[in-house]
Amino acid sequence: MNFEEVKELITMLDNSKLAYFEMENKDGYIKIDKSMSRNYVSNKIDNSEINTLNKNSEAVNTVNTISEPVVNTSKEEVVVADKSKEEGVEFIKSPIVGTFYSKSSPDAEPFVKEGDVVHKGDIVCIVEAMKLMNEITAEFDCEIVSVVCEDAKMVEYGQKLFKVKRV
Repeated sequence: MNFEEVKELITMLDNSKLAYFEMENKDGYIKIDKSMSRNYVSNKIDNSEINTLNKNSEAVNTVNTISEPVVNTSKEEVVVADKSKEEGVEFIKSPIVGTFYSKSSPDAEPFVKEGDVVHKGDIVCIVEAMKLMNEITAEFDCEIVSVVCEDAKMVEYGQKLFKVKRV
């Protein structure tokens, strides 16, 4: 899809009652979810701030060492490419505030455990928010390196749930 087609698709969805749209074809994959409102904060620095920072060399060095993570946001999952010590390690993060559950019921087996290989679309956990069970799915094929959260504990928006490596 080119930019104009994506722009037209967004306009069509904005004018409809449809809250979620997902499509995959030979050109690629697109997912649009307008069921959750999100407030994004820009991390850009304007020119006046850069001039101020250039006067103070320590501040310039500090700004140059800060790295922004890449965030892919959707209702089902938030994946952040975190620049950690281990190469290729990413994190599945909670897209909402709620209670983390690693299994569908207290007596069931966990959805995933360390060392499991999961495929795109597989359920990795549930985050309960306001009595709704939100299934968190894998956005890509990956191996679970570790489960970061404790079962039945509260999680915050953006909190790390799983440490994963793409396969």
